[in-house]
Amino acid sequence: MSKGVAMKKGLWKGLLFVSSSFFVFMADARQKPWTFLVYMTAANDLNASALLDLNAMMNIGSHENVNIIVYLTLHENDQPKVTKKLYLEQGLMTQVGPTMVRDSGDMTTLVEALQWACVDYPSDHIAVLLWDHGSGPLNRSQLPPKGICYDSDTGHYLTDRDCLQAFLWARDHLRAGHKFDIIAFDASFLASVEIAYTLSLCADYFVASEDSILDNGYKYTHILEQLATQIFDPLSLVQYMVDVYGNDYIGDSGYTLSAVDLNGIIPLVNSCNIVAQILASQLAGKKRDVVKTAIKKCINTNLCPSFDGGVYIDLCQFYKNLLKNIDELKLSKSIVNQFRQMLIDSIKLFPTIIKANVMSASYKQAVCGLSLYFSRYSLDPSYYGLYWTEQNPNWLNFLEIFLT
Repeated sequence: MSKGVAMKKGLWKGLLFVSSSFFVFMADARQKPWTFLVYMTAANDLNASALLDLNAMMNIGSHENVNIIVYLTLHENDQPKVTKKLYLEQGLMTQVGPTMVRDSGDMTTLVEALQWACVDYPSDHIAVLLWDHGSGPLNRSQLPPKGICYDSDTGHYLTDRDCLQAFLWARDHLRAGHKFDIIAFDASFLASVEIAYTLSLCADYFVASEDSILDNGYKYTHILEQLATQIFDPLSLVQYMVDVYGNDYIGDSGYTLSAVDLNGIIPLVNSCNIVAQILASQLAGKKRDVVKTAIKKCINTNLCPSFDGGVYIDLCQFYKNLLKNIDELKLSKSIVNQFRQMLIDSIKLFPTIIKANVMSASYKQAVCGLSLYFSRYSLDPSYYGLYWTEQNPNWLNFLEIFLT
């Protein structure tokens, strides 16, 4: 995420905010159609942006269709870090319970937020948005660290496995085994196959960007005003979230957002494993140099959209490029036709899995909704520790061979 608002001392003054360490807000126990939880991490350089987004949510506020709640960890300049549970109504933000101090990059803090949302605000459906900087599926430990929900005080951040464990615990212990309806990221570079596969165990739909989230992030007023007027099913809501993002940023450059049906992700994962296995086999053969040159052509930034300095590539466009250059891969006659058909079938999967997708006009080729890690020079050590890599080692094996 690249929300570009400078920090200001005392920026929360003037915000309509009912707060007391002894104040206990009695939540409306009626089951509503939706709970909308934002896990807002502003114990870093995004605290001014948090204020803007909270104001946007307060423009609409909770109502009979939805409870809008925010689990906020905030650290302003020259102020102690605080964590607050907030209930948002139109023009009013109420603190629920006492002020706390939590590590936003600790899995147990996310668990606490999920428990609060699921227990205190029963609903037919729940959407959880993770709000912060993002770095894609990699969880890199060098400076600046790469993950999500970074806490500048502790230096901790949530990894893919942290998110998986927190949501799985909540699924099994709070939701009777039912998946979360929506997990969304108001953070950059997270619409990847690796993250989609990981979260498919605990959510039905996933909303994220292959590229950076633009400075002002999601437009919460526009999203929530529709929930105030009609009851969405989960698919309709994720489609609307993506569409309104595209409408809000039309004319800007370098934006993407997609909504993914996580229940349909496994066939695409299987295709990644097969592609990786075949390409690795070709690179191990006598025509390695020719094959490697062909693969490099398929990931060329002029032919395949790439993100975060080329670390991630658009998966669908990569498949299309492989299909165009299949003869240069020097496949045997017994395999080439099968590989061609598998690529065709895999490309056809995207319209069934990607339920909504927007992109700016600045991309040279279509951005199809899901990226995949493809380092051009060396493997980031953190890729070895991903849940995706543990469960699907073929892609890592291919990258190791490609980079040798």
